[in-house]
Order: sequence, then C-alpha cells, then structure tokens
Amino acid sequence: MPWNNLTLTNVRASEFRVPLARRSESRPDARNVLITIDAAGRRHAARGWGEGLPRGRAVTGDTSSGSWRFLEAALERIEGRTLRRRPAAARADIEVLMTELRELAVETARTRSTRARSSRTGDDAGPIPYRGMLAGLEWALVDTAARAADVTVAELLGGSRAPVRTCAIVDVRGTRAGVRRRLARAAGTAAIKLVGATGDDAVLEAALRAADATGAGTPLWLEPATRGARADQVDTVKLARALADRIAAGELPRGLILQLPAGADALDEFLAAQAAVGAADADGAGLQLVADVASAADATAAAEHGLRAVHLDPQRLGGPSAVLTLVRDLSLRPALSVDAQASDVSARALIELAAALPHVTYCAIPVTPASAGKATRVGLNPPLTVDADGTATPGSGPGLGGIPVLTPAVSYLTRHADGPNTPARTVTYEGLPANSYDVTPLLPFATADGEIKFPSPLIERAALCRGLNTVRLSRRTLLVDHPELGSPLCFTPSKSAWTGTPAHRLSVDKELTRAMLTDAGVPVPQGRAFGPEQIEEAVAYASSLGTPAVVKPRNGIHGTGVSTDLRTEEEVRAAIASLDATSFGGRPFIVETYIPGDDYRLLVVGDRVVSVVLKKPASVLGDGSATVTELVLEKNRRRLENPHTRSCLLAFDDNARYWLGRQGLTPDSVPADGQLVRLGSAGNIAAGGDSIEVLDDTHPSLLDLAVRAVQAIPGLDHAGIDLMGDHRLGVDAHPAAIIEVNGNPATSFNHFPLAGTPRDVSSDLVLRSCDLAGFDPGPVRDRLTVRITVEGRVQSVGYRQWFASQAQTRKVTGWVRNRPEGGVEAVVRGPADDVWVLASCAVIGPRKANVTSVNTVHVAEPDGEVHAGEFQIRE
Repeated sequence: MPWNNLTLTNVRASEFRVPLARRSESRPDARNVLITIDAAGRRHAARGWGEGLPRGRAVTGDTSSGSWRFLEAALERIEGRTLRRRPAAARADIEVLMTELRELAVETARTRSTRARSSRTGDDAGPIPYRGMLAGLEWALVDTAARAADVTVAELLGGSRAPVRTCAIVDVRGTRAGVRRRLARAAGTAAIKLVGATGDDAVLEAALRAADATGAGTPLWLEPATRGARADQVDTVKLARALADRIAAGELPRGLILQLPAGADALDEFLAAQAAVGAADADGAGLQLVADVASAADATAAAEHGLRAVHLDPQRLGGPSAVLTLVRDLSLRPALSVDAQASDVSARALIELAAALPHVTYCAIPVTPASAGKATRVGLNPPLTVDADGTATPGSGPGLGGIPVLTPAVSYLTRHADGPNTPARTVTYEGLPANSYDVTPLLPFATADGEIKFPSPLIERAALCRGLNTVRLSRRTLLVDHPELGSPLCFTPSKSAWTGTPAHRLSVDKELTRAMLTDAGVPVPQGRAFGPEQIEEAVAYASSLGTPAVVKPRNGIHGTGVSTDLRTEEEVRAAIASLDATSFGGRPFIVETYIPGDDYRLLVVGDRVVSVVLKKPASVLGDGSATVTELVLEKNRRRLENPHTRSCLLAFDDNARYWLGRQGLTPDSVPADGQLVRLGSAGNIAAGGDSIEVLDDTHPSLLDLAVRAVQAIPGLDHAGIDLMGDHRLGVDAHPAAIIEVNGNPATSFNHFPLAGTPRDVSSDLVLRSCDLAGFDPGPVRDRLTVRITVEGRVQSVGYRQWFASQAQTRKVTGWVRNRPEGGVEAVVRGPADDVWVLASCAVIGPRKANVTSVNTVHVAEPDGEVHAGEFQIRE
C-alpha cells in the first residue's frame, strides 16, 4: 500500500429517533442516521462522521425499508475501499465512489419495484432515490478524507473555513407559546426561516405571528410545507400577492423571502407569482422569491429562465457535491438550509459547505441545536456555537471541526448496521452470551416508539397452539374457549380468571403485603410506610435501622421510584425527593432495610416456580478502549434485538449520571478492561437493567419460599415474587428476603431474557387455567388452520387489503372477504408461529378501522381452495 493511501474500515450506521414537538400518526418522529467511517494507513488514521436525513419519498426519495437496504449494501461497498490522502486526490476518489453508490441506489430501487422514475439515471429521469442516505454517506466520506489530510471540510471542498452568518430555522408547528419562545431565541439572526406551515392561510398567519414576536428588525424566510399531493400545495400566486400586500401595509417586514417550488411542474407557477408581485425594490424592500429546486434538472430549468436565487439542501440533492456542481455550472446564488430536525453534525457540515462556496445568500440551521440543550439530538465537542447576531463560530481542528457527542441520543437508537467485516464488541451478561431472537413476528404489535405490546398475544399463541379457540374483545382482554370447557377462560395481559381482584389489590399495597407475609413466616425486610409530609420521620427511621436503606412508593409498579443502598441521611432525602419526578410524588412511600444481594423475579404458577429471572442494575463492562458512551450504545444495539428490551434502552439520565459520579466517571471515561460500570441502583429492566434467566441453577429452598409467599395472599394463584439474595444459596445459608409480591406480573422478560434459557410461561398460565377448569387441551400443534371473524368498522376502510398484506408477509395460505351481514371473515392455514400472529394482530387493523371483536376458531384443513403459497382477497 502506498504511504499516503488509507483503507476504509469499520463502517457503521446508527439510526436515532428525533421526537417532534407534536407527533401524530400522520407526522411520526423523524429519523436521523449517523454514519461512521474509519480510515487506516501505514502512517495515518482518521475517523469521520456524516448524518443522513431521510425524509420520505416526496422530499429525499427515501423509504424506511428501501433506504435501509440500500444503506446496508452501501456500507458493504465502502468497506475496504481506498482513499488517497492529498485533498484533490481524495475528492476524486470520493466522486468515483459516490458515482457507484448512486448507481447502487438506482439498482436497489429498481430491484424493490419502487417508482418507475426512480429506476432511471440521468437528470432527465428525475431525482436519484435514497438521497438522504446518499448525503449522509458522502458527508462521512468527506469528513474522513479531511481529517486524514489534516484539513477542514471547507478546505477539502475547495474553500476555506471562516465565520458564517446563519439564519435560524423555526418550526411553527406546536403550541403558540412554544413557537413564540423559539422565535425569541432566533431574533437578531440574519433571518428567521419559518417551516412547517401547510396552506396559504397557515403560511400567512405564521408570518404575521413571527413579525409580531420579533418586530421588524429580523427578515423572515418562509418555506411553505407540502406533502407531495397537489391538494396540499399552496396557491403560489395567491400567497405571493397576499404577502406583498401585507408588506405594503407595514404588517410584515421589508425584504421578506418566500421560497416556492420551481421544478419542471411548478416553474410556470413560480414565474406567474414573480410577475404578480414584481421584482424586489432596489433596496430589497419588496417580496423576494427564491426558487426551491430539488434536482439538477430543476436547477437547470430555473437557470434557463433567468432565475439565479435558489434554495439548495444537500440532503434533498443527495450530498454536498451536487450543491457544488450546480452552483459552479449554473452560476447560482444559493440559499442553503437543512432540515429543522437536523443535529449539530448536519448544521456544522452545512456551515462548512457555505464557507466553500463563492457566494451564499443565506445559510439556515435549526434554532435549537444539541449544544443549546436539545436532549434528543447528536451534539458536537467542541459545541456548535452561534453568536447573538447569528454568526457561527468556526470549528476547531480538521474535518467538521468537532467530534459527535452521542451521550444525549443513546436511548433514541432505533436501528443499526455495520459493514460485513466491521468487528462488533462482545456483550455478555454474568459471563453468559446474549440470546438471539427473531423480532419480526412481533412487529405488528409494536407502537410508534418501538415498544412491543405482546403479553396478551403470547397468551393467544399458547392457546391456539393447543387447539383452543379465542375471542379477543380488545388488545388487552382475551377469552379462551373450547367445546369441552364449561365456560370461557378470561385473560388480561398477565392475569388469568383465577386471580381475583381482591387478591390483586392486596398485592399492590406493599405495606399490607409485608404484614401478611410476616404472619405466614416468610422473611421480609424491616420497614414502615410514611406519608408524603413525614420526610423527617422517614429519614430518622432510616438512620435507626442501622443498615443501608431502601425508599420506594407504597403502591409502586415496574420498579419506578425505587432507590436502594442508601447510606446517608442526604441520600435518603434525595431518594424521597426523587419520587416527585414520578407518578408517585406526593403519595405514601416506604422506608425499609436494604437486603444485600441480587434482585430476582420468581414467577409462580399454581404450586411451582416456572421461571427465575436475575435482574441486574443497568451497567456496562469496560474493555480498556471504549468510552462509557460507546459501551452504552453497543449495549443498546443488543437491546434493540430483544423483543422485550428494544423499547427500554439505557440512558444517561440523572440517576445514571449520579452513579457514574459515585464511581468517579463521566460518559467520556474509558473504563479498564473488565471494569463493571454501574448506571443504576435497582434491577429495573425498564430502566436499562439486564435480565438473566437462572431457574435451572436456583436453590430449591428459594423456589419453595416463593410458592409460600403466593399462598400467603388469599385468592392469589400466580404471581411474580421479587426476592433479594443469591439464587445459588439456600435460605439458611444467607439472608434472603421477599421484597414484593406482584399479582399482575409481566411475563415478557421470562419469554425473552437477555441471557439464559427463555421460558414459555404463557403456556404455563394457559395450562394451569385449563387444569383448574378440569380440561386437558392436549399437545402443541405445529400447523394451524383457523377461521377468523372480525367485527366492527372493518368494511370500506382497507381492512381486507391490510390483512392480506400481513398474511403475505407471513407466507401463509387462505383468503379474506367481507361478510354479507357485516364484518370480515378469513381462513388462514400454515405454520403455527405464523398463523397466531395474524389472529392476534387482527384486532389492530388499518388506521381507519375500529375492531370490536375477533373470533378465532379451529377448522378442518380445506382441500383445493387456494394454491400453495397463495393468499386471496375475495369479494
């Protein structure tokens, strides 16, 4: 290898959710993709970053699944490639690679049968697909090359780094108070770009509000929002005239800028709007129109009609090279901007691009970058700083002039991908390897934030696989029936008909539970309940115990508000005060003796323990090279692959920072190899704790203790028993104690522990209920044929098409049709692990549906109704 050549290795991509101010089903959270590339040579090494902002087919040509498939293929294409170190040579190498990646994007789109226009190359064929991902890849390559050459991104792109006057991007969606606060922070910049308003009236109203909030001193730049459909686009001529009239009346600031589409299908309207309002006054007092171009073809058409003031977004165009080429070849005067949900990485990249261009009218970045406290975005170190007049301070050092800071974003990870030869860090749990699960079958039950609501579906799976019929009354309530059962069995997510309401309520009251367990001779911690006004009494009681203390809500759930191993009065007070940040603030709480040892959940069904889960507090294990943040991110990658933990990732919240401080560490510390770094106190899986199934190694006396605890609560047939101790030791060998009885226990971590043996406890619950009813359902079935009847608003809302799509994804056979008397009926046959998913998710339906019940009944295998592998929609 030549001395100045570097090989690209360790290519990674991480997708982060960026919650919007007002999220809805039609406006989901944005997703930003951070791409990392390592480059190593004989004498030099570098690591670069880039951010992709895929914003849908209409904006950047991206789709959720298609863009991710392209990204995975692109990482494989990049890995192992060579970059020369000299800037000019590196630019040439990047252009060759980006040409290949654009061709790969087109081929991926063609293979996946996306829009026909996306399957052709060339300016005349329309924009290249997956431009948001392409931009992120190019920025990562550019940053890597610049760092390797020890130059800035601006210098690598042909310019020089200098202060850049920026505009502030303000999203006008949200509450009036919130928008007004954002406008106040943006006042004084070169201009304020208003985004998010849809329709003529909304754009005009947003402009008037902004003018009222900021006065006449700050120019406004308006970008009407469109969703691609013609009905959602603004009437350009009408809007331009209305704005010009308000400027003339003094209601809007002079020099107001209106950004309007100027593509091939909108150029005539743009020219008509320009003619309607006339050119801006010589001093810039009138309304100025800026042509918004989304492709090279759009820019060429605009230039041919004499338009030079254009808006260019590197993400919409597919990368910085596209912007540079258009400005150079067409002599354009660009106004640059980036998406309002971009992080500091994209903002800094845009500023570097602006410095590389000969003339930039405006450069707009989000008003609240991560450095200003937006907790869900990736920041920079040193931080991106913008002066009161909107001038962005140049970064320090090569490349982008800063290193991405992922500490605030680790808990918003949604997907990740690595190059095929990029090594992954090993994650173990108590020395055990991580379990591997197929999350795909459970995705129909996922919520918008990724949480999978599956306890009830897993009960339905257990029932259907044993030949039982089901009636689903809601997503939570399920009836299980059979002709030989006297009456249906009722299940809610983690509770059966054999757990009465009084028993459940008894178990919720921790102080009452303690008294009942004590009367039954079951060991419990010493403790007392206190009212919210008895803080000093509680602190004094904790001191009197003579041991470390625990503070927890009297009627708490899921480990919320539990603080353990409290050794000083200050720590006890802080723990009590921390309850105010939970739903249990201002309510009774308990102070009790801290029992040393590990935290376990023993699931008792009837007279036996069917699962024991060791719950370790949130932590990471050092390897001597990675920072705490990098270790947390790697662990969160593994949690995403587990159906139970994918929605409860580790986070650097106040509790985690407290525990880091107790260990003399920060998120940027590099723990020694094998050093355990705690990030929490309680073994709460929802707060990032680890779940390890250890039933096979649990001492029999602890199993007996758990059964006795359940039997101490009248009317309780199954429950989750929380125990402190050591599962390998007997009751007589160490001070084990029961700290809680949960009459409505979660079962998902029994099914899906991070390590150890997964336990099908839903089958145990179903079989126990059948046994109590005097019925034996028989063996498990590998294949099912069922008739599914769906009631509710399910006709003329796309339900059949939705159901057929789910069936085709599972590759089952059968059909679905509307019933003459109302509702929808389907017959499904195939592997049991596929059929039950359809039966359970049938209650969800498409967005416009409203399902009131789903009845699933086993039927005989039909002959010749459909061909193998076929699922039909019938009239």
